[in-house]
Amino acid sequence: MCTRLRRGLLAAGFGLLAVPAHAACTVDARPVSFGAVDVARVTFSTGRIDVVCDEAATVSVALSGSGNGQRAMIGPGGSRLVYELFTDATYRRVWGDGQGNGVPVQTSIAAGGRQRLTVYGVVPAQPGVPAGQYAAQLVISITF
Repeated sequence: MCTRLRRGLLAAGFGLLAVPAHAACTVDARPVSFGAVDVARVTFSTGRIDVVCDEAATVSVALSGSGNGQRAMIGPGGSRLVYELFTDATYRRVWGDGQGNGVPVQTSIAAGGRQRLTVYGVVPAQPGVPAGQYAAQLVISITF
């Protein structure tokens, strides 16, 4: 998905809401998709968030979904499959909104430049979780 927005706050669930102002940025996100998960093993995946601004900007990119300190996808019969999102390939810095578990990513973008942010996801081994389709919706908030 790709959305153009003006300087301000942007928030939505991998869908975007624009707030009017002067500078404009385009945001494109590809969600983290874990595919078929073997709950007896750790599963890794990546997604991305691309931001392009027509003027130089410092951008803060936050991800929701960890309000109780643990992200989870919901599946059959309300079953929970725990996962986490990170800012780095070492899986040490949780990507969040700064309100609970995790911190936003801060970055600078040159006028007309593109900043690609990789979202690193992991599903830890969770034996006993039933097979089926699991999903979660995140909110991306971008302040610039």
